[in-house]
Amino acid sequence: MVRRAAERDPAAFRRYLRIDPASEKLFGDIAEPWQAADFAALDAAWCDVAGITPSVRGGDASQTNLRRAWIERPRGHAKTGDMAVQIAWALLFAKRPLRGIAAAADLDQAGLIADAVRTLTLANPGLCDVLRFRQTAIENPANGSRLDLISSDIASSFGLTPDFIICDELCHWPQDGLWHSLASAAAKKPHCLLTVLTNAGAGRGWQWQVREMARTRSDWYFSTLDGPQAPWIRPADLDEQRALLPPSVYDRLWNNRWQDASGDFVTAAEVAACRDERLVERSRGRAGVRYIAAIDYAEKRDLTAAVVLHREHDRLVVDRLDVAVPQPEAPTLVAWVEDWITRTAAAFPHITFVIDEHQLVGTLQRFASRHQLVRFPFAGGKGNHELAIALRRLIVHRQLAWYAGCGRRPDVPDDDLEAELASLVLKQSETGRLRFDHPPGGHDDRAFVLAAAAWHATELASGPDLWRVTAPQQSGLLAW
Repeated sequence: MVRRAAERDPAAFRRYLRIDPASEKLFGDIAEPWQAADFAALDAAWCDVAGITPSVRGGDASQTNLRRAWIERPRGHAKTGDMAVQIAWALLFAKRPLRGIAAAADLDQAGLIADAVRTLTLANPGLCDVLRFRQTAIENPANGSRLDLISSDIASSFGLTPDFIICDELCHWPQDGLWHSLASAAAKKPHCLLTVLTNAGAGRGWQWQVREMARTRSDWYFSTLDGPQAPWIRPADLDEQRALLPPSVYDRLWNNRWQDASGDFVTAAEVAACRDERLVERSRGRAGVRYIAAIDYAEKRDLTAAVVLHREHDRLVVDRLDVAVPQPEAPTLVAWVEDWITRTAAAFPHITFVIDEHQLVGTLQRFASRHQLVRFPFAGGKGNHELAIALRRLIVHRQLAWYAGCGRRPDVPDDDLEAELASLVLKQSETGRLRFDHPPGGHDDRAFVLAAAAWHATELASGPDLWRVTAPQQSGLLAW
């Protein structure tokens, strides 16, 4: 009886659905009004996608023809979970084979939708267990329906003729090419449903333009929530987030309000406060001082950056920050990195090199016996989170200092470390982990190496004796 009612009506499916394997509560009993409103607006479109005559129970009849939706909610407000409910219903009960697309900035983000659908199958074994999960797809062998997970590989999305398209966290997509290809694919089938799920963004770029188009067109369903409204989010957790995040980031992520500027990791004023006009770029180190270096290598598209810093009283001081810029016909060679390590080790006594464990494996193996190397761990995004937290804290509290023009690109005089830091965007994953990222066309390589070196510095004990070298290396000092 339950299955027969559920397969005819997505609203009945939700009434009988458990969303948590550890709870007996039914979704129909606990859904919030704003969730119910978004579901109701799209139920008829999902029925049409699945080839099922919709059951309209009141509401705005004009919404029964809507096939485009922009759903904008704060963090933690079940965007992914609610979409998983709708996807599961369509895959389970479609009367014809469906092809669906769930697109995100990366496959990890797209995979969160698959994880949410998998949770539903575990919570409802008699209702949803026909679904099969592949690495980048969900399938229903009984009716031939399939959901594919894709990321920003633009070429892979052209030529598709999907029945429904989900664009997850559109405001985090770095480029607009994938959006253009999917939006055009939605027009290939008259019943295709296109839904955007996102948090509020920053700036007035292409995502804002899509949002405003959706907000002002009568053939789009537009929904946005102002501020936290989910009862499962505790006030204490919001207080912690408010203390952890910059005000503009908290306002964007948790109040769901668009921000005018894109650089919200640290402000330009906070960055400028770390510049010390008395400091100069150094070509050699001082005996008896412990130094830390970090390197980020990129062959073709990004910058290669390398930094040296040391502790001085209660702050970390940047001694030098070097940048290599690849050219279309002249990529940055690994030899640049190896030469930099060799010269830096000779010029700065007692130095430790921090390197991404997934980069330069051959160089790491060759240099491990000659220099002190530390591999920075990035498993599961933990490393990016620690870098973001450490770097922001040090900048805001002025515990970092650098010289004027630090990290200046040789080809773009106005592009230096300060310009890069002030442009960075702070992003938070569904798991709550933070990372900084560059805006389209920008870079974050200098910020990365500075954060990696600072992270290792904060891992050392705070006692000044551990930053002094009792038997300094006195020989082999080279000038740059």
